[in-house]
Amino acid sequence: MSFIKLSNIIEELKICGEQGIPFLIEGQKDEKALKELGVNGNFIKVSGSGLKLFEIAEIATQLSSRVIILTDFDRKGNQLAKRLSEDIQSLGSHPDIRFRRTIMGITRRFIKDIESLPRHLEQLELEESPSGGQWYYYHS
Repeated sequence: MSFIKLSNIIEELKICGEQGIPFLIEGQKDEKALKELGVNGNFIKVSGSGLKLFEIAEIATQLSSRVIILTDFDRKGNQLAKRLSEDIQSLGSHPDIRFRRTIMGITRRFIKDIESLPRHLEQLELEESPSGGQWYYYHS
């Protein structure tokens, strides 16, 4: 069941990417993982950019009135998500943390970061599908 829920979230993220909604992620590995899952779009990396969080929020809100926050699920990621949400709201835009919360709920105890999503999805499929491995290879 978790595999189907997570697959549906990935499909929604693909649509958001196609619509040009920016994704705030922590780093290069997160972008690579999302692209491996077929999610393409405007990825804005929060870590290592040299910019302040508010400046990153400004860049994102200039691109769209809706910004998807996909920081990791650890303490640092939670703090980043909170700060970015506040900054995006203060700029009059809508921070979307629904995907992050849903993914966290599904993957709780198993993974702590976005970069682990492809492997986790593959693992879930092997556990939940008797034929196993089909979705991952057709959609990546």
